[in-house]
Amino acid sequence: MQFLPVICLLLSALLAAAQPPIRLKSRQIDMTTPRPVLLGGHYLLQFGSKPGPEVRAELARRRIRVLGSVPESALLASSPNPPDLEGLDVTWAGPLAPSDKLSRELFRSRADAYLVIFHSDVSGADARGLIEREGLSRFDHPDLLPGHVLVIASHRRLQDLAALDEVAYILPASPDLVGGHRLHGCAGPLTEAGPAGQYVKISPGWAKDANGRVALHYMFESLTPRIEENAERNEVSRALGEWARYTNLDFSPTDHSSAERSITILFAHGPHGDPYPFDGRGGMLAHTFYPAPPNSEPIAGDMHLDADENWQIGGGIDLFSVALHEAGHALGLGHADRPGSVMYPYYRLLTGLSDDDIAGIRDLYGSPGLPAAPPALPPAIPTPPEPPPSQPPRPAGPRAPDTDHTPPTLRILSPAFTIASTSEPSILVSGTAGDNVGVALVTWTNLTGASGKASGTTNWSAQIPLLVGTSVVIIRAYDSAGNSAWRALTVVRR
Repeated sequence: MQFLPVICLLLSALLAAAQPPIRLKSRQIDMTTPRPVLLGGHYLLQFGSKPGPEVRAELARRRIRVLGSVPESALLASSPNPPDLEGLDVTWAGPLAPSDKLSRELFRSRADAYLVIFHSDVSGADARGLIEREGLSRFDHPDLLPGHVLVIASHRRLQDLAALDEVAYILPASPDLVGGHRLHGCAGPLTEAGPAGQYVKISPGWAKDANGRVALHYMFESLTPRIEENAERNEVSRALGEWARYTNLDFSPTDHSSAERSITILFAHGPHGDPYPFDGRGGMLAHTFYPAPPNSEPIAGDMHLDADENWQIGGGIDLFSVALHEAGHALGLGHADRPGSVMYPYYRLLTGLSDDDIAGIRDLYGSPGLPAAPPALPPAIPTPPEPPPSQPPRPAGPRAPDTDHTPPTLRILSPAFTIASTSEPSILVSGTAGDNVGVALVTWTNLTGASGKASGTTNWSAQIPLLVGTSVVIIRAYDSAGNSAWRALTVVRR
């Protein structure tokens, strides 16, 4: 009998090792990792098997709120007090680490504009208040999703921000967001337990056959009258085919929505039979369910589009662009962190996949003709060298009273429009600034990497170097109390 405790410990260790890990973009959490004590807040719960509706109902009864899913068997949850997990099939529980919330793309670019995503139970007012209490500069965009905030900060301040329990993830802001371009956001891939967060790596994807390929069906359950039927079918089929070009996928049409391994495409109004009703024109464009696992048939991989939107081809709410993004979710991809990727969480007009998207789909299904490699444990995010602060030092000179909280005014006079085009290697930007006490400094930052000081203050100018392609330039004016104002300019160098 003295060997029984040892045997039980060994069995527990073997069972834990056999469980699939929690797959985050930063790391994989296996079940042999020590389980910390939970004091409340936001945390991950890993279950011995996929938690169904009855488990989620029991969590709700215990005042534990389920916020989303982490494939294959984990949930993101929150509670104000230490959670009661007694009697539940919870094999591991713990919070996201600050490093789990920092995109690797933050360390590949020198941009100083970031998209901060808060957990879905944090109100917009609370999120903005936290940013202000951290002393960070926030700027608005009319199309931001709930819980998304745009900030300007140094990398050091991002580390502090990621340590806040309310923050879910931080990634680079795209030039479209910084430039104020009109966009539509995607809430992310769905599961039966809720959406998958930006910090999630990928779902396992569809199972492969003996040859390492994946054969999928697709069908149109309903169409939109805003586009001619054949053109509509062609645009969606073209989007699916774009993914198949780069990996071991085969698509074929079917007339049976209940067919196994099938992607059903439907246009619907408002409530349409799943827990995610559409909100009418101008809101959420579409949503898509991850494949099986973590979802089960028949909803696995299905793409739903809001029939109230003004769908078009080649402009406006472009059907191909939205279908290309949603098809990535149907195949098992989450949202990408790299601006310019098809799978970035905000739609834009698209013509094809980026290198980042191709790498993501090949990570799931392999290169054409080659089987997919087994998932590897992602390397730990390196601790970046301390960069120089993005905020300029307060200029020397007379200091305004501490009660001065009035930001300067700032105008860009040349070029005359917020989107400019040139074939030259630099562009001259000029304007004016004013303040109730006095403008102390005007700076510029090109989000491709360069930055500097403008000449002059109340009347200022700067010769800004450009790379070929699209650059977003942020001009900021400071007064001697540290108050600031900013304007953005998008420049396309041909």
